[in-house]
Amino acid sequence: MKLILKDKYLRTIFCLSAAILFIVVLLVCLKFWGIKKPIIVHFDAYKGIDFLGSRLDIFVIFVSALIIFVINLFLTEYLFYRERFLSYLFASVNLFFVILVLIAAAAIISVN
Repeated sequence: MKLILKDKYLRTIFCLSAAILFIVVLLVCLKFWGIKKPIIVHFDAYKGIDFLGSRLDIFVIFVSALIIFVINLFLTEYLFYRERFLSYLFASVNLFFVILVLIAAAAIISVN
């Protein structure tokens, strides 16, 4: 973790990714915390509602996003001195992934 904090590009990308992930989890907690009814997890324009789930199903999505975030953090740390380009690539892919999670959360919130 010390190597990531020394490099200003990696520090910026991971702090931005962590902030976006924190905002997403906060929005989902605020929206779905007290809901007891089934939540629409997937909606298709042609077939309609495909998948209903509970609050737990929504939070599993974000726990898996957090696990992938941590794995990418460790891979970036591991590859920093071996291959710096791959380190930057993992950090950029991590930011892209968190943005996709933000889009998925926005879609789930807007459908419900």
